[in-house]
Amino acid sequence: MGLDRGVYNIVTTSDGTHYGAKDVRRVKRKYNHVRSVLQEKGTRSAKRRLRAISGCEKRFVHDQNHCISKKLANTDGDVSMYVLEDLSSMNMKRLKGKSNKTMRKWLSAWSYSDLESKLIYKCQMNGIKVAFVDARYTSQKCSVCKTIDKASRKGNRYICRHCGSNMHADTNAAINIRDNYITRVEQSGQAAVNQPYGWSATGKPATEPVGKTLTSKPSGLSEGR
Repeated sequence: MGLDRGVYNIVTTSDGTHYGAKDVRRVKRKYNHVRSVLQEKGTRSAKRRLRAISGCEKRFVHDQNHCISKKLANTDGDVSMYVLEDLSSMNMKRLKGKSNKTMRKWLSAWSYSDLESKLIYKCQMNGIKVAFVDARYTSQKCSVCKTIDKASRKGNRYICRHCGSNMHADTNAAINIRDNYITRVEQSGQAAVNQPYGWSATGKPATEPVGKTLTSKPSGLSEGR
């Protein structure tokens, strides 16, 4: 099953299930407003309150990610593998200034890494494999005819200008993520095996050998945000 992670939907599966981020975005907007008011005051009590609400916001987001990853991992044998996009370069994209101010703000508040780590260890306990594929063009490619056309995506809908297929954009991306992994395995002539691929000294996943899947991360490596 392919999983597409996003800002408006935390996770969308290739069978069309959406785990929305409405509550997370509501809580973040609330704390952003409170934070701006307290920062203007600048008093000692305001600074204490800032530290307190920072902890509350983080705990809420962690709880949401925990609940979603638990639901995905407890599939009663319906899923043997989850395939995700490799988003390890997302922070580098933000640092290099390849996005506008609004997009950088969304990316900085996006807890995709925390969800990923929770999903990996829960799936490992339940015997479910987790694999990663290249994230490029998964949102721009039609999952039916495989034509890449950025203009076919209109908001949260993907309406292919070539074959006419019409579906939720996140579902379309999740199907592409799943199909990209299947295609990669077929082209390599190898079956997927339950072996971890390497992690570099910086804590970033190294290039994944074809057909191999990530099951765990070695201890002692800090996780990139």
